[in-house]
Amino acid sequence: MKRYISFLICLCLCSCLFLGCGKLESNENGTDKSQMGNDIADATDSPNLPTQSVLINNKEEINNEIMYEVLENYKEKNISSVYEEGNEEEFYCNVCLDKNKKIIYYTCSKDLEGYHIWKYTLVENLAENDVSWKREAVLWTTELSEKISRGRITMFCGEDGKEYAWYIDDDEKTHLVKQNGDSFVEIENLDLRNTDFRQVAVLENGNIVSPDLGRECFVYSQEDGSLLTNFRSGWYESLCVEGNQVYITDQTGTSIQHYDAEQQEFSATIEANFDTSVRVAVQNNDIYACTMKGIYRAPKAGGKFQKILDSGTYHFAKESGVLLKFFVVGDAFYIVYGEDKGVIKKYFPKDSEEVEIITNSLTIYSLESNDVIIDMISEFQEKYPDTEIVYETGKEVEGSITISDCIRTLNVRILAGDGPDILVLDGLPAESYCNKGILKDLTTDICDLEDELLPNILMNYIKENKIYMLPARFSIPMFLTSGQDAEVYSSLKAFVEYSEEEGGVLPESYLYSDFLEISYYNYTPEIVLEDGRVDKEKVTEFLELVKRLCESEQAVENAKWPVTYLEGRSSVVSFAKGDSDFAFVNITGAYALGTYPNAALLRNGELVWNNGIFFPDTLLGINQLSENKKMASAFIQFAFSYETQKRYVGNYPLHIMVLDEFAQMDDSNSLTGDNELTLRYANQEQNEQMIQITKQVHTPFTVDKAIWEIIESESLGYLREEKSLDDSVDAIVSRIQLYLYEQ
Repeated sequence: MKRYISFLICLCLCSCLFLGCGKLESNENGTDKSQMGNDIADATDSPNLPTQSVLINNKEEINNEIMYEVLENYKEKNISSVYEEGNEEEFYCNVCLDKNKKIIYYTCSKDLEGYHIWKYTLVENLAENDVSWKREAVLWTTELSEKISRGRITMFCGEDGKEYAWYIDDDEKTHLVKQNGDSFVEIENLDLRNTDFRQVAVLENGNIVSPDLGRECFVYSQEDGSLLTNFRSGWYESLCVEGNQVYITDQTGTSIQHYDAEQQEFSATIEANFDTSVRVAVQNNDIYACTMKGIYRAPKAGGKFQKILDSGTYHFAKESGVLLKFFVVGDAFYIVYGEDKGVIKKYFPKDSEEVEIITNSLTIYSLESNDVIIDMISEFQEKYPDTEIVYETGKEVEGSITISDCIRTLNVRILAGDGPDILVLDGLPAESYCNKGILKDLTTDICDLEDELLPNILMNYIKENKIYMLPARFSIPMFLTSGQDAEVYSSLKAFVEYSEEEGGVLPESYLYSDFLEISYYNYTPEIVLEDGRVDKEKVTEFLELVKRLCESEQAVENAKWPVTYLEGRSSVVSFAKGDSDFAFVNITGAYALGTYPNAALLRNGELVWNNGIFFPDTLLGINQLSENKKMASAFIQFAFSYETQKRYVGNYPLHIMVLDEFAQMDDSNSLTGDNELTLRYANQEQNEQMIQITKQVHTPFTVDKAIWEIIESESLGYLREEKSLDDSVDAIVSRIQLYLYEQ
């Protein structure tokens, strides 16, 4: 059995923004989590962004090459949404630049007559700091209204100055059309390769460029639709065209290749070492790349990319973020994101007065980078521009090697009065902090919001009528069954015995670490006694059961598409086909429900919650010793407000109104699958049922990352038969005991 790790799910989720809905990316199947690279590069001069001369070798000889200046004091600004009162039913069908470097945002709507296309042109009055959208109907597409299937149409501007659209009809055929006065003409005999997703662009000479999911780029003649040439490429959304020039990542996704489509030859490769999603833009003599690690710049003529703007706490730093489009206009950068129906943010230099107005500061700390916090910082900063926000993570602490080291360093800072203002308690010894008086009571901070938040979540954090911490988000562990009696998964021992009897029931190719994580999070052993001692027998029993599970399920050393249980990935298509009989699922938010309910129905099973357990995420608290309690309080109020909670950044929010809105979702028109099986996404009734579960979960499972790190590091040797059981247990007990004594 093959294990897809939600690859097909990700493809279907992509349709939410792509072809009329919203788009996600995945590193599975080698898609688009490739990229990021060298911070030192060659370059040529460009009139729009500053440059400076540098010494580039040990002999201090001045080379005639130029190095770009690193950009500082850039601010992030939300561009007002095109979706306002009266047009909320419209959905995204592309954003692009026209020949005049104007940002054009296309949407689509549906009524009884079919689909209608709308065009929004961004109008910026820089002198008055005013932004607006000019809206108009795209009338030349009127005759397409009944031809478009399920809203699958993408509009774009060609380099030849013409407006184009490509759409899919009810027969699953792809059509490319061009505006011709008040109507259109179709590009005949164009045989675009049949893959699920592709990008289409038109060059200045009229030829058509189309890379697709097969990691290959094709160039066609517009005159007769014939194929002129093709070459291997990277992820199709990294495509950027200018004139008759094509820029797209190479097959490895680590660099950008420049193809001259006029001469039909490669011009240059712009080198990098990208390892995450890449979006490309060009301006004058330079090429730019945006990834979650920063914005990079290089000469079109070839060379290496240099980072010119670090991602820091900008929105594009989020690991879970979805970069759709990237544009460079003058000294400003525009990024279109997959969240919030395709939101646009602008990055541009602050003026001298703005640099000097910083009067407040706020320091936020988390053990690891947290996407929810990054998203909040982006929005909070715009609301409080006079506040400098410093975001620290434990991994940034110099000399720290383990989680225990990070926590020890943090504790010293807190006790010295030099600790952060806001603590993200995920993985930290939160109960210890609470008992030692490190955390401030949040009751007054959220008093105006308390009635708007889920009482079943809130009740777990009330201690003697005080609230010292509260999660901004949460996920729910569930079991995907195929008709089994609940007894077979009621405990780890029962599940292991069931797996052994059946010769394996889970998807194939799980790693040893996967089984350890799944077992720990779903059947957590109570290894710490009330008196603070570590129970050696419980540790032994837990490891023995996990070892048996690894053997019955045939754990592997390496997997091409490794599972990450907490991120909510599971092989739902494989399950629906009957290749596996059971799956552990972590539902990480409204959109994560996906096809699970219908997959369960196909197998005569159900999606069952795990005894009311929920996983808190972004557990927030205020340092009692903070000198910025007023600003920290403002951040807490912001974090739990309706406006912040309704933002889609993964995992369920606590806000009741937002959850009630999720209950009205109906995604049953969306499908995923392959040639053997088609799965439908959750309908409104199924979403309502899931939201009812969010309102009933009652037991938080909070992990102390230091303890988990010890268990993980000391268990894997035993699971792989590289270490004895006694040695692993002794190491776990002694290390955890030492850590607990230090708290």
